[in-house]
Amino acid sequence: MAATLTGRGLQADLTDLADERATAPDHDACVLGSAIHNGRWMPGAAEYVRRYTPELARRPLWLFSVGLARVLGGPLERWSRNPEPLPAVRDLLSPVDHRLLAGAFERTHTSVLGHVIFRAMGGHYGDHRDWHEIDAWAEGIAHRLLSDPSGKEHHRTGPAQNR
Repeated sequence: MAATLTGRGLQADLTDLADERATAPDHDACVLGSAIHNGRWMPGAAEYVRRYTPELARRPLWLFSVGLARVLGGPLERWSRNPEPLPAVRDLLSPVDHRLLAGAFERTHTSVLGHVIFRAMGGHYGDHRDWHEIDAWAEGIAHRLLSDPSGKEHHRTGPAQNR
């Protein structure tokens, strides 16, 4: 996503939301995401959103969640489209969009019991990310930021940087 955004002339800084040194967002817009485990964002990402809800609410915000529910489908996918903490902060943040994306999952990522459950649900190990979908979503974000006549130059930066 960062490569797509910077390729369009926007600045995209990569930050580990679980890093205690992660500070409040200071960009004009934010794209934040987390893996989903048991219907929840990872604790560090969830805490970041809670801690900086006021700052995030003042800018355009896109959210994404990554998990195998997208691959498995059915009730699990529907349940994962609204992971914690998003229900609690959605009205405060008013995100432009929240996208559920497929992830990668290898046998070494789970316990024996997790393996049995995953396989019983029809799961297959491997990289299930849809890069075309991810790039298209990032292109849509860039288009929205760059086409807003009131903020077009406001979102542009000098040489794009990834950190």
